[in-house]
Amino acid sequence: TPAQPATPAAPSKESTVAQLVDTEFPTYDADKNGELSQAEFSTWVLALHSKAEEKGGLAKKDDAAKAKWAKDAFATADTDKNKKVSKSEISKFLLG
Repeated sequence: TPAQPATPAAPSKESTVAQLVDTEFPTYDADKNGELSQAEFSTWVLALHSKAEEKGGLAKKDDAAKAKWAKDAFATADTDKNKKVSKSEISKFLLG
């Protein structure tokens, strides 16, 4: 009998996040300094949150709750507390 073709493995969470960060980070790094300010970070994570809401993966939040969530997320992601989030920091944040 002929061998069955191998089913491609699903991409790992790490590779999916790495690809997302490599692709989208430059879009949200408005000043192109290689790091995200709180405003840049919030724009990105709120866009990601909206996509997840649309897919039914997250409960809907009102604007005030989203703003608080984004601010708290920035504080969590900014592990070195320099008021900016690097590619490495956002990758770790998105991986949970």
